[in-house]
Amino acid sequence: MQVSIQEFLAALAVGSAVIGFWVAVRFPDRAPENMGRALLHLFVSFGLGWAAADALTALTAYGKTVAFAAIFGLVMPALAYTFLAGAWFLKLAHGMFRSYGNR
Repeated sequence: MQVSIQEFLAALAVGSAVIGFWVAVRFPDRAPENMGRALLHLFVSFGLGWAAADALTALTAYGKTVAFAAIFGLVMPALAYTFLAGAWFLKLAHGMFRSYGNR
């Protein structure tokens, strides 16, 4: 069975999202307490994603095995952290709007 690059990237993104959201639901006590920390996690995750993409570009010159190791060792965790940070941010934003509406 052959998988196109688009199908692989879609599966990687969906898998990373599931992992990130699972961590957010499974460990709610690990979420940041305030919006400042949530935004910090969000911006750090964007930076890690950027660095993981650059590292993947550099490592693909060493062959398929190294590229796959980089995808699953760098890119997938960076994507999962981005989805986790996004879930934390959305949870806090939802709480802010909910408390604002109750006034």
